[in-house]
Amino acid sequence: MSNKTKIKEAKGMEKKNRTEVKTIDLSKLPIRQLNGEVVELDFSKDLAQAIFSNTQKIEEHAFSVDLYKNPIIELTDENKAIIKEYTERYFKAFVQVAVNELIGE
Repeated sequence: MSNKTKIKEAKGMEKKNRTEVKTIDLSKLPIRQLNGEVVELDFSKDLAQAIFSNTQKIEEHAFSVDLYKNPIIELTDENKAIIKEYTERYFKAFVQVAVNELIGE
């Protein structure tokens, strides 16, 4: 096998090994109303405030500050868990449904 072939195969494997992290914009949460109409809700500030006011963890505090400044976040497993936990604890069911749809739960 030539060196060029080995390099091409290595590059191909690198691309396969990289996982793309999905990003979501919590300032544009689509909420389905009772009549079926969909409205966008800026959920980022409300969620950031709920986390900021109630967390005991430094990582969650940092997440809330970042979320408040920038509503577009990477949907890592850690971020997904924080979003889900605080949404379930502090927000109504219709918001929970919208968040679950957005994060793929």
